[in-house]
Amino acid sequence: MQSGIQDQFTWNRNHIFASGMNKAILLVEWYGGTLRPARRRTSPKLIARDVELHLWLEPHVTLLRIYGAKARRGLNHSLIMPLGHLQDGVKQFFAIELALEPQSPGLHGVISVQWRYKERNKERIKELPVKELYMNYTYHMGLLRQPEDFHVHKHVKLLETPGVVKEAIRLFEFGDIEHGEWVLRRKGDELLISAARNADGRLLAEADMLYQLSEHYVGTYMNRNTSLVRNG
Repeated sequence: MQSGIQDQFTWNRNHIFASGMNKAILLVEWYGGTLRPARRRTSPKLIARDVELHLWLEPHVTLLRIYGAKARRGLNHSLIMPLGHLQDGVKQFFAIELALEPQSPGLHGVISVQWRYKERNKERIKELPVKELYMNYTYHMGLLRQPEDFHVHKHVKLLETPGVVKEAIRLFEFGDIEHGEWVLRRKGDELLISAARNADGRLLAEADMLYQLSEHYVGTYMNRNTSLVRNG
């Protein structure tokens, strides 16, 4: 493999309205080596270390939110996404939500990206060529009414789950068991509806996980509170 990193950048929609402010979500996926549907139960091979994705936003673009990763400021108004190590066949992803100002109809650059990393047994940083990503601005209502890309929608929903679980645990820790349960079950219901509409097993499994966590935490914290009352 020439680059060491295989990537895919997908917008949640292919066209946005040429007038007014728009929001768009970019899903970033990357992997190295041979991507396999089911991995063997062996330690995956390390391909790259200290992977970073550098981002440069065009002047008419503003970062709103990052799903599944954290960024730091770099030189020349760039953003740096530290993404850890890359292992053979392990696909990873995060998403960014952007606000885009009005532009004339047509294809316009939105963001430029560049991968930087260290190869397995080397200390020198390797830089891949910069890629520029574009968006189609249009007044064509038929294009604007096209549904959101489900692949992006699905992965954003999956990226939201850890934050929901963290918030629920915080509520349980503060003794608000009812609210903590509601947070987990509401997210589970949201994923279940999306899974049913799109016949998606991954979202169904995620919803089931949240329901099981809800039952587990409710039981755990109710028992803890009962024990505290008895011993108090």
